[in-house]
Parts: sequence; C-alpha cells; structure tokens
Amino acid sequence: MAVGVSERGSLRSGLGEWVLQRLTAVYILFFTIAAVIRLTFWPVTNYQEWLMLSTGLFYRVTTLILIFSLLLHAWLGLKSVLLDYVHPWRLRFVMLMLFAFALIGTGVWALLVIGLQ
Repeated sequence: MAVGVSERGSLRSGLGEWVLQRLTAVYILFFTIAAVIRLTFWPVTNYQEWLMLSTGLFYRVTTLILIFSLLLHAWLGLKSVLLDYVHPWRLRFVMLMLFAFALIGTGVWALLVIGLQ
C-alpha cells in the first residue's frame, strides 16, 4: 500500500460524490422532460392556471427537490474543478467559499420564489 494512503482513502469519497453528481443529473433530466411534456400537451394559458399548478403540493415538493439537486450538482461540479485545477490552497479556499455563499444565496432566493418562507 502507498505511504500515507489508508484503506478507506479518498477513493470512497470520490465515488460517493460521483454517484451524487449522476443522481442529481438524472433527476434534473427527468424533471425537465416531465415539465416540457406537461407544458407542451397541457399549456398554461393564464395566470389562474399557473397559480393552480404552482400551488399544488406535488409541484412544490418536486420543485424543492429540483432546487436542492441543482445546488448540489453545481457544488460538486465546481468543487471538483477547483480542486483539480486551482493549486494555491488559499485561492482555492477563497473561491470555494465564494461559490458556497453564492449557492446558498441562490438557494434561499429560490425558496422565496416558490413560496417556502
């Protein structure tokens, strides 16, 4: 075994992040396909119909899962790119913190938009 590498090294962590990245991508894809089909075959033509659609429990739950999936997908992707390509650790730390605050702010804004105060 290599020096400084434990049996439960970063391979397990990387595999978990890879699986999460793929799962969030699949959910985002299915949500997008379902939304396109729904809005293509049963279009929303006025504000009242949109209000009825967007206040339903199913819509709110699936949209909430979409928001968390998008944020997690973005975080994992940005973190992987920064860890691979930004080598000065101070710059990498600052950039990770900026992205984290931006994603948290985006998540709070998205929750306010869908009405989950």
